[in-house]
Amino acid sequence: MSMPRRRWLAAGALFALASAALPLQAAEYPSQPLRIIVPYPAGSTLEVVARTAAEVYQNRLGQPAIVVNVPGGSAAIGTRQAAQAKADGYTLMLGTNQTHGANSALYPDLGYDAVKDFEPIARLGRLQHVLVVRKDLGVQTLAQFLALARKPGSQLNYGSSGNGSASHLIAEMFKRSAGVPMSHIPFKGASDVAQSLMGGHIDAAFATTPSVLPLIRNGGMVALAVASPDRSAALPEVPTLSERDIRGVEADAWTALFVPAGTPAPIVARLVDVTVAAFSEPATREKIAATGFIPEAMPPAEFKVFLTEDMARWARTIREAGVKID
Repeated sequence: MSMPRRRWLAAGALFALASAALPLQAAEYPSQPLRIIVPYPAGSTLEVVARTAAEVYQNRLGQPAIVVNVPGGSAAIGTRQAAQAKADGYTLMLGTNQTHGANSALYPDLGYDAVKDFEPIARLGRLQHVLVVRKDLGVQTLAQFLALARKPGSQLNYGSSGNGSASHLIAEMFKRSAGVPMSHIPFKGASDVAQSLMGGHIDAAFATTPSVLPLIRNGGMVALAVASPDRSAALPEVPTLSERDIRGVEADAWTALFVPAGTPAPIVARLVDVTVAAFSEPATREKIAATGFIPEAMPPAEFKVFLTEDMARWARTIREAGVKID
């Protein structure tokens, strides 16, 4: 065999080995179904957002996307599972200000690093929280509720969607700012909070607007105020807390899609392009806005800056409010 031919064969073998070692490129992705881990119970507004993302990937990437609920551990169990998944672009996670914010300040050993173990795809939007009370509590305004809560011997309680959740932290901020005592009753998710409030088992809650919007509209509970810088478009008649002189209790909950750190850059780029484009379209925005979710697609570069600032804000909130896990 001639020397040039040997060199060509050797070069061909090396090329084949190098090609086999290359990560899957965006043009070949995806070749199998995707899964989206939601670290919360089924039936929440977050699941609606995740299923919207699943439809986007089915339509635009040509592969099914399966939504998998992995609740528990203040959303840490599902988040940890996502962090440990293979970084090949086939596992995504719907993260929140709890999974990538408050938990880091509340728990010393999460089993994952919110920054190092994940690569963001896009922030999708935010959820406002509204202060709601059971309909038979006998109050219709925030002023009436504060008077009742401050009454000597008052033993009001509030429910949250879990220790360390936004609904828990906001309520503690509210207690501190308004000077009212209320005991905390944690639940496994927003739907459990809503059901308990409807059943009269708890007195109040800071619930995400979508989780209680139909119940407010049909008179099942009373909305008193919104814990956000702006009023809710779905409940325009309900004032913000700051409008009623309760300051510093503004804590919208955000949600974003992540993949495990180390996912090949071409795959990340393709997911970013598809996700940001789809969640910026009027049809997609209108679909999820109808639930009370505020769509705000944010690309990863901008979101990383926001995430750093938001993690610091939640840590400061937890420290100043003296929030402890009970």
